Amino acid sequence: MFYTISNNTVNDLFQDLDSVFNPPLNTKNNKSHKTEITDDGITLTMDTPGYNKSLIDVTVEDKTLIIEGKSNTSDTNGFKEKFTISDKFDVSGVEASIVDGVLTISLPYKAETKPHKVKVKVG
Repeated sequence: MFYTISNNTVNDLFQDLDSVFNPPLNTKNNKSHKTEITDDGITLTMDTPGYNKSLIDVTVEDKTLIIEGKSNTSDTNGFKEKFTISDKFDVSGVEASIVDGVLTISLPYKAETKPHKVKVKVG
């Protein structure tokens, strides 16, 4: 399932998804995000054209995911976003990559909180 949203609706989306992340602490830029929810966790993608990929940092401090970026040029401001991570996720398993200006962050569920299929009995 994919959602394409602007920063103005990130807070609402995460609340609607039963606090996948707790509501963002700071969303001041106009970047668009895509969020994919799978059986293994959540994948957040963010367009970062014009930003120096070597100057994009993803940090996890306690239960906070921090995404920071600096631009290649002085006409584009940097950005910084913070999200509080729900207890459902394994913060030690966070992975990030950037390809062709798209930052992808994967956050896996903790083993004990992974969704599981329930067999439906017929009859």
